Amino acid sequence: MAVARPVRTVLVTGGAGFVGAVLCRQLLEHGYRVRVVDLGVFGTDHLPPEVELVHGDILNWENTWLSEVDAVINLAGLSNDPMADYSPALNMQINGAAAALAALMCKRAGIRRFIQGSSCSVYGRVDGEVDETWQPAPQYPYGLAKLMADVAILALADDSFRPVIIRKGTVCGWSPRMRFDLIVNAMVKSGILEGRIVVHDPDVWRPLLDVRDAAAAYMAALEAPLAAAGIYNVAAGNYTTMQVAQAVRRRLFAAGYSAEIVVTGDRDPRSYRVSTWRARSELNFTPSISLDRMVDDLIARLHETGLESLEDPRSINISWWQHWVEHHQRVGMQGMASC
Repeated sequence: MAVARPVRTVLVTGGAGFVGAVLCRQLLEHGYRVRVVDLGVFGTDHLPPEVELVHGDILNWENTWLSEVDAVINLAGLSNDPMADYSPALNMQINGAAAALAALMCKRAGIRRFIQGSSCSVYGRVDGEVDETWQPAPQYPYGLAKLMADVAILALADDSFRPVIIRKGTVCGWSPRMRFDLIVNAMVKSGILEGRIVVHDPDVWRPLLDVRDAAAAYMAALEAPLAAAGIYNVAAGNYTTMQVAQAVRRRLFAAGYSAEIVVTGDRDPRSYRVSTWRARSELNFTPSISLDRMVDDLIARLHETGLESLEDPRSINISWWQHWVEHHQRVGMQGMASC
């Protein structure tokens, strides 16, 4: 069985994003050197000073980024359905083709471990719990592009190139690059500011994952034996959106906030529950942060940093992305975002 040699330098594309900002800190804490390639759409000042930051766009790949790099974690891309729906073609280029190109360039450079940030969103709307052998059938741009990348990257796998596809549940919680357009974070925000928690389709299912556990999953993939490769679902638990709302309401009440749950009845095209057995058995990874703790920690961090962060325009990806794209289209430029 092949054994992973010690990794010294890790390239994280899109490393200034919501997950990347947490992952870079974990990598540094574990003694890795970290190089980040990011276009900086949502800023880069929240990255630790120890990170080597390269201003770059994976649509314009540079092989020099791989100099002295031992492994690559690709987090670059449009990070949710609204961004993908707003820019469907760009979504296919970045989330699909550019991710596959990055993997190909790594293989040609002799880098054995390539870790792709994918999503359980590829499963679409399914009944019951699915594992990694399930045939995905997404019906929307974001899931289609992510699936395209997964398929292309796995096609490159052989004894010398060992890609790992991390299909994450919906990632929430606190990050130095904060987002409030994720289910738990959005509910906490509206509960605090408006006294209401909006649920569109109360019976659909979502696997959830704290951002710290998401970063830890990438760490587990990075440090796993090279025999481990392929697709891994990663989530802390499966919940209906109503169950999430009830948990958020309960924890907000414990923190002194009163909020009502409002159901709109809008249908959601995505509903999926996932098995995470393979990640537990092959990557030795089990999430450690519950939904209740995620909410409690998020509220506590908001109290520490100030509630004004709830109003940061960069915390809603689609509105900031739309502004950024329209501005750069006027000057003839396009590029990537970091998730």
